[in-house]
Amino acid sequence: MSIHRIHLESLSPLAGARVVIGGDEAHHAARVKRCEIGDAVELLNGRGARGSAVIRDIRKSRQGEWEVELEVASVSTQNRPSPRVEVYAPAAKGERLEEMVDGLSQVGADTYRPLLTKRTVVDPREGKINRLRRVATESLKQCGRGWLLEIGDAISFAEAIKPTSGTLIVAADASGGPLPQATVMSAERVVLLVGPEGGFSDEEFAQLKAAGVTLFCFAPHVLRVETAAVVGAAMIRALPSPR
Repeated sequence: MSIHRIHLESLSPLAGARVVIGGDEAHHAARVKRCEIGDAVELLNGRGARGSAVIRDIRKSRQGEWEVELEVASVSTQNRPSPRVEVYAPAAKGERLEEMVDGLSQVGADTYRPLLTKRTVVDPREGKINRLRRVATESLKQCGRGWLLEIGDAISFAEAIKPTSGTLIVAADASGGPLPQATVMSAERVVLLVGPEGGFSDEEFAQLKAAGVTLFCFAPHVLRVETAAVVGAAMIRALPSPR
């Protein structure tokens, strides 16, 4: 049986500390996962801290809401993986967008931002962005990653291809070559651009070329946006880092 994980932003670095959680996290532990007093749980703050704890009490507050009291046994920290992998891809329609965010979290991407291109159909508003952040938090707990997938605001195509020191920008396209492994491994930050369902426009391809963006192909068939984003991010993350 897998250990239950709890997202706790204020994770104390002190062993022996007592922490009381409430809200959705407490309700999920007490009523959905049916955790019991004495059970071990894992704590994640989404910023590299990972703790082990034991449930010391499960109760209801005076307001009638569930509370879970934890005793922290130990806390460790892990560095953010290198290079940093950021994925800019147009928002897919409906549940496909949430599935893409969950997939990006599972394969180890650091950031997702909706990419606005000429053929982009969906421009997610604040409510949807907040929903994606909740999806990223749930995925953090499900897959046990130390760093929360960051969900950024939408970014324009012109802004996305601006060169930045230490950053390699690559774009997924069937006309490209293999992933430039040596260049990826030496970068501090890799930005993966994925085009919309209709592909990048001729003007955008010209802008990619002018900006020196590397095109790479990683599948023999045409992929949906959400599939291309997750597969591309996984290939980049899977490369060994020299640091």
